Amino acid sequence: MNFVNATEKQFALRVFAPLAFFILGLLVGSSQAMASGEHHEDSIVELSDEAQSRATLSTAVAGPQKIVQQMTLYGRLLPEPTAVSHIRARYPGVVSRVNVHIGDEVKEGQVLATVHSNESLQEYQLRAPFAGMVTAKHAGPGEFVSNQKLFSVADFSRLWADLQVFPARMASVKKGQRVQIRAGDQSYNGTVRSLVPGDESSPYLRARVQVDNSDDRWVPGIFVEGRIIVAKVPVKVAVDNRALQELDGQPVVFVQTARNRFEARPVQLGAKGAAFTEIHAGIETDARYVVENSYLLKADLKKSAAGHAH
Repeated sequence: MNFVNATEKQFALRVFAPLAFFILGLLVGSSQAMASGEHHEDSIVELSDEAQSRATLSTAVAGPQKIVQQMTLYGRLLPEPTAVSHIRARYPGVVSRVNVHIGDEVKEGQVLATVHSNESLQEYQLRAPFAGMVTAKHAGPGEFVSNQKLFSVADFSRLWADLQVFPARMASVKKGQRVQIRAGDQSYNGTVRSLVPGDESSPYLRARVQVDNSDDRWVPGIFVEGRIIVAKVPVKVAVDNRALQELDGQPVVFVQTARNRFEARPVQLGAKGAAFTEIHAGIETDARYVVENSYLLKADLKKSAAGHAH
């Protein structure tokens, strides 16, 4: 009986041991593949030529970039203080004629009104001190005037973006930094010309940026934002920010592995800039990835996952 048991054991070892090692090898290989981030079918999207054309995907190649880091400040667009003039009567008298209305564009030296002086009994003229727009008018024919403000003329060809810099950001904002002024769809690239204190009740500095308004695109008084470049960080691998998507709480980038085949690669992010983000792991240099409309691939992947779940 003992002889039979020993023989059976030897037979079992000869037959089943190799099979056990084979199965163990499969399990170890599968575990290593998961640990090394090898690719799985549930992260793959395949599109026909027609579907890819409809999706209008654009691609780029991952590689070195300078990550431009920005800070956004807020403020208002104001006229140059010396470019606003308030015109008053030089001598008491009666207004005999008014030649302009609010909103009129005037040239330097243009006659705004004529006043009949009570002292000299002669007429004198009030003229625009420079070219600009009539922004206020407080005079009418037959009206007696003495020293009150009759007209305001402003030159809006140059404006100033007055941006608020609170204490936590003061160390990062310096004279000479590049700034993009934005309001709605409009933008203007300038520099910080000066940093001046606010008034006594304002706990911030004012970063002043001159804006060329010779084409009259900007309106004084509006609120604007200023995007200041505070650093440029060189990195080895970066992708366009538009390429970043999120799946199951993990940032991913869709890499094009074949003509119509795209794979969602989990990535480890580094420094983030205005246009590009550094990639520490997940994508190698020269990998071609999807930029525009990558969210369509994400939607397709989630749709496929939901279909498999049912």
